[in-house]
Amino acid sequence: MMFTTAAAAFLALSASTAEAFAPSSSTTTNNVRSAQQPLQMSYLDSLAGAQPLSFTATSSSPPSTFGELLSGDDMNDLCAFNAASLDIQSTISSNGGITAAQIQDSIRKANEVVSIIRQNFPGAMGSSEILERVKRVLDIYNADNILLTQSVCPDEINHEHGDITDLFIENIGGGKVFHLGGLAGVPFTGKTGFGAYSAHVADGGHAFVLQAPHIGMSDDLELGKYSREGQDHAGSACGAAVGAMCHCIAGNPMPDLATATADWQMNFLIQEIGKRMPALNACAEGNEKQAELARQTHQIGKDMLEQCLSTDFGDADSMLFVMTGIQINMPFEFEDYFQPLSFEVRKKDGSVVDLYQEAFGSW
Repeated sequence: MMFTTAAAAFLALSASTAEAFAPSSSTTTNNVRSAQQPLQMSYLDSLAGAQPLSFTATSSSPPSTFGELLSGDDMNDLCAFNAASLDIQSTISSNGGITAAQIQDSIRKANEVVSIIRQNFPGAMGSSEILERVKRVLDIYNADNILLTQSVCPDEINHEHGDITDLFIENIGGGKVFHLGGLAGVPFTGKTGFGAYSAHVADGGHAFVLQAPHIGMSDDLELGKYSREGQDHAGSACGAAVGAMCHCIAGNPMPDLATATADWQMNFLIQEIGKRMPALNACAEGNEKQAELARQTHQIGKDMLEQCLSTDFGDADSMLFVMTGIQINMPFEFEDYFQPLSFEVRKKDGSVVDLYQEAFGSW
């Protein structure tokens, strides 16, 4: 999903709500607010195009503090905070106000999304956080002349503004990228593709490879699906990976890669997923199986990538940075997440330095 920071709006909402619900020091009738009386939220005046709107408490006994309003739904994830902020802002803009129950629902929904992600993709973070952590490591290595390549599924939901692909292109690749990937993020351009890419690296420059399959989460919080704009139902994401697994579950015959030239990438995925069905069949249906499918697809792509990589580019000081993981297309107002699974740098002397802990720590 496209990502816009709205933390300031939520902070203002928090402060305004706390003030509005604060017990009055006066007992006069004029200072007592009815539970149904609109409470003016002056910060909304600053929203572009917005008119002063109202907050309506529907409870017969309104909470006295914002902490009570949250009803124990604490929040410790910045992306969840931003998503809830945008959801609240959208409700106010659409309806002219918002109830305490609706605020609580936005917070609970954001927390539930994060809970599912943490359960199935430990260590996953918002794309912007991944970028900042990777940049800190690159700065340590003084790697500022980088040509970026990405092996990511061509699905349009992987290449929206604010996605990790977009952030890396603008902030690591200097606005440029060489594409290695095909269906499911597998580097189907192969050795020839990587060779062409690496030949473009500047003298004294460095190479950075991002390889990742993707998995969607629908508005119904189902992994392996995505609620696309303009459609009234959720569809598969990654469609190729899910389709390959369904082909195998149905017991359909394995395709012959020697003759399947018109749909070679899909047939390759079917072959490779077929080899991994024992691991997939061991998982419960639903989110658990879909998360495992993403992990298996990641390994398929990583195995092929390993066959293609080379440090035969640039000069003696040129380095090859390789990062792999799983791109997660998030629902609602969330920025997309990314689960980093490997991050390393390879040097011309043959040494390989594992950068994962340095960048992402332990989870």
